[in-house]
Amino acid sequence: MIGSKLARLALIAVTALAAQACASVGEVPVGDRNTGDLTPVDFEGISERDVMRAISLLRPQWLRARNGSATVVVNGQRTNRDRLATIPIGSVARVTFMSPSDATTRFGTGFFNGAIVVTLR
Repeated sequence: MIGSKLARLALIAVTALAAQACASVGEVPVGDRNTGDLTPVDFEGISERDVMRAISLLRPQWLRARNGSATVVVNGQRTNRDRLATIPIGSVARVTFMSPSDATTRFGTGFFNGAIVVTLR
């Protein structure tokens, strides 16, 4: 009888811990997220004022590539990476990273390291 009560309590404890772990899976701090779009909500609470610095803080892996850097596309037009430092975060609707294959499918050839796609308001 005592053994079955202990087994039942152990099962309840394990179930509670598992439920807690599952509930917290989607809760990732903004600075720790490695993928996904950046929107004005993500820019709230950071002191950075331009897109380059915001990406450096929130998604630094987007700026690192093995053989160069990702191509930058602003409102559908290819531009250089330095352009990111001139765009205030207040004018951004969305910033997305696209893989090389996705960027090539959408924009054509030449996206060997992917694309950082900025959509302005």
